[in-house]
Amino acid sequence: MLLYIELYIVVALVDQFLVIAAVDIRDLPLGHYIPMGFVDPEVGLLVLLYRPVMAVPTVALTVRRLHDVGKSGWWTVFRILPLLVIGWLYLIPFLCKPSRA
Repeated sequence: MLLYIELYIVVALVDQFLVIAAVDIRDLPLGHYIPMGFVDPEVGLLVLLYRPVMAVPTVALTVRRLHDVGKSGWWTVFRILPLLVIGWLYLIPFLCKPSRA
């Protein structure tokens, strides 16, 4: 997760200073349901491309971690609920448990 955040910061800085084009998330189809649109509605194109590309490995690692603690990988669905904050608050305790090795 630390690597994901570090790369996100790098991409956001490059996007902020080198790429002029910005997209308003709220103008996208179903953009009003994207949680990040409430925090930072205008993002650059690099950040907009970074998020879905990194979603696949992030979901895969979350599923693997849930399997380590003895839970089904389907609990990952809580990450993408429309109420993202509630989903994460429910999922974080599972991710912090020690492994059942």
